[in-house]
Amino acid sequence: MELKGFKRQQRNLAVAAAAAGVFAAGIGISAPIAAAAPTAGETWTMGSYRGEVLQRAIDDVIANAGEQNVRFNLYDRVLNQVIYNYTNWVVCGQSPRADASVKVGEKPQTVTFALSRRSTGC
Repeated sequence: MELKGFKRQQRNLAVAAAAAGVFAAGIGISAPIAAAAPTAGETWTMGSYRGEVLQRAIDDVIANAGEQNVRFNLYDRVLNQVIYNYTNWVVCGQSPRADASVKVGEKPQTVTFALSRRSTGC
């Protein structure tokens, strides 16, 4: 059955209202997470990630520092391979050191992880 006139407009309005509600709910859920990140002048503490799976280490650093406050330098200690799947790698070294207090500045802090394949270990 094809909708015509007022019924069609009513349906379009209902669909637009539902989409706006979903969008607004998404913003409301993500806003507290973004608000928890430290701002310029504040500090965050670097965790100890030696022996940790790379994906978990990156997720934890982002949770502590905020995504805009950090950038990553990742390198394979042995073969200089390209790192695609973060779950296949283990952190063998890090900079800044564990438990270091890192100040948030205007530019993102560089976090360096020396990596090894999970199958070979550190």
